[in-house]
Amino acid sequence: MSRLIVMTPDGGQHEQNLRAINTLGRHPEQTVQILDRVVSKEHALITFTDGDYWLQDIGSRNGTFINGVQIRGRTRLKDGDTISLGATRIFFVGDSPESRVRQLSGNVTIHAMASETAIRSRLQAIEAQQREFLPESDIVDEHTLRQDYEKLRVVFELNTALGDGTDLEDLLNRILDKALEFSGADRGVILLLNQDNVPEPRAYKNRQGKDEHLDLSSTILNEVMTQHNAVLSSDATMDSRFGGSHSIIMQGIRSAMCVPLMAGPEILGMIQLDTRIATGVFTEKDLQILTVFANEAALRIANANLALAAEADAIARHNLSRLLSPNLVEEVVTGAIAVEQGGQTREATVLFMDICGFTPMSEKHDPQAVIGILNEFFEIMVDIVFRHDGTLDKFIGDELMAVWGAPVHQDDHAERAVRAALEMQSSLADFNRFRVANGADPILARTGLNCGTLVAGYMGSTKTMSYTVIGDTVNTAARLCQRAVAGQILTTTPVLESLGPRLHVDDLGAATLKGKANATPLYQVLSLD
Repeated sequence: MSRLIVMTPDGGQHEQNLRAINTLGRHPEQTVQILDRVVSKEHALITFTDGDYWLQDIGSRNGTFINGVQIRGRTRLKDGDTISLGATRIFFVGDSPESRVRQLSGNVTIHAMASETAIRSRLQAIEAQQREFLPESDIVDEHTLRQDYEKLRVVFELNTALGDGTDLEDLLNRILDKALEFSGADRGVILLLNQDNVPEPRAYKNRQGKDEHLDLSSTILNEVMTQHNAVLSSDATMDSRFGGSHSIIMQGIRSAMCVPLMAGPEILGMIQLDTRIATGVFTEKDLQILTVFANEAALRIANANLALAAEADAIARHNLSRLLSPNLVEEVVTGAIAVEQGGQTREATVLFMDICGFTPMSEKHDPQAVIGILNEFFEIMVDIVFRHDGTLDKFIGDELMAVWGAPVHQDDHAERAVRAALEMQSSLADFNRFRVANGADPILARTGLNCGTLVAGYMGSTKTMSYTVIGDTVNTAARLCQRAVAGQILTTTPVLESLGPRLHVDDLGAATLKGKANATPLYQVLSLD
């Protein structure tokens, strides 16, 4: 979700998730209240339109600025833009990977600078990962023994500290705590690569508990990302080879280590630690130990990602299973077929089915009994919809709405829908025989079917969206259902033309349906060859 990070003149900081409409100003009723005396009570407006957020000044006394330039009229916001209202800085965090400076979290910024950075030492992380321990009989010096012991100690302590948890955020914070503990660094950050292969800070720690802002150089990060090197730099303020790497120089970092998080040959991200205590506080041994540490941590992160992916897959299956038949769910999840999001024009068939005389039935039974009847009815009908590879659109009181041909394309959507409608009425008759035999009243239902062009997609507000279909094709199907009598399946000319002589119907003549200017030919479905 896009958000604003507000930096107040006194050094305070807070985040605000963006809504569809957001007001900025000094008044407490504003969406984002800015306690700055030069900011107007109602200063600026941010709105979501056409897939982007737009900023406009609403008659403020001192103006609204983006990246130091006063705006005139409505201006589109880009990821990383700095909005200035008086002495208050506001960072816009969106989704664009092209931004020169990405404000990725409240504490960390990556500066995209092309300058050459001096790196005192490099270590290939994969080589360190693959380096084996010598057999005891082959160890000839104390130095090798101590090195191996230190590697084992770090891995042991990391495994002890991390436990078996799979919560990624908690895992990253514990990894960073341990890295700071054994390295003696002042600050640390873990960055993970997102879907666009851009590093995003996911955990940040300061041993002194200070809420300092950390500026990272893309020069070092690119070295780690592209070459998979663990790098050690020191005395940045004294080393001219840092050239224009201003993000390091301006903080006076004396020693820094940045190592990749390698899960086998795959890079997941990186860990950067830095200190300003003394020049060269980190050594090549520290770099090697941190690399071993990072390799082990990467395996834990990869496992947590697998657990998250499995959870997301299970949630996706669960959500889709409420709309689609089990075989279609499997095809969508595996990517064999695509579910298109957004408004898409589709050729599809819509079915409405509702219970006749539901209001009198509700008056005869208590609410719990009515819910039980509806659940039994819907259980049978939805199972038939899914058996014919239909999509359950929604329940509307005692009415069921289903669609064929969306979100998954089906050439034979009309045939599937008609066969489902016929089976639904047949199964309801069987169910009623059981109900009557047990002293209960039968449930009578009517059905309307129509096919044609409609719009399918996720619709709703920015907070809640659901998949549905809209259009005249849908409205006509609903009107047919209202026109039908108990046990009847009404349809129209498009369905008859789609299925041809295989569809057997009774021609009921034309009738004017509610909301339609012209009379509509009506047909009662009898059977389908």
